[in-house]
Amino acid sequence: MDITIKDVEHLAELSQLEFTSEETQNLVKDLNNILDMVNQLQQAKTSDEPVFNKSHKISQLREDEPRPSLEQEEILKNAPKQRRGCFNVPLVVE
Repeated sequence: MDITIKDVEHLAELSQLEFTSEETQNLVKDLNNILDMVNQLQQAKTSDEPVFNKSHKISQLREDEPRPSLEQEEILKNAPKQRRGCFNVPLVVE
C-alpha cells in the first residue's frame, strides 16, 4: 500500500495544514520510505532471538520504607509565591 498525493492532501485537510506542491511530493516520498522500512522490519525473522529485557527483577528492588518528609514551611520557604500553604503559579491554561 503506497501513500498517494490524495492521501497527503486528505491528511493535510484533516489536520488543517497547508503544503506547497513540492512539500506534498516530499511528504509522499518520505511517508512511503517510512512504510517500506516498517515492512522490512515486519519481515525480519526474530522468533529465534532471545528477548532482551533490561527491566529490574522484583527481588533487586529495595523495600519501601516510610521516612519523615520535610515540613511544609521548609518546602515553601524558597517558593517565589505561595498561597494558603501551597505553591502559587501563574495560570497556564485559560
